[in-house]
Amino acid sequence: MDANISLESLPCADKLPFDSRESAGAAAVYAGFRYAGTKPHPYKCRYCDRWHLSTHVNQNEEP
Repeated sequence: MDANISLESLPCADKLPFDSRESAGAAAVYAGFRYAGTKPHPYKCRYCDRWHLSTHVNQNEEP
């Protein structure tokens, strides 16, 4: 990520960021129990280089 770009201006600014796949994965497990019927998974964001959760399957996301 370019150091001159503010995080608030990124397309992912409204998503909860995680520093690691492990912490995003733990949040995904909790969210799956908390919100029955959802199966969130962590993915590495191409904009901020951090991890977010998604319920969508995208072939372009890093597993």
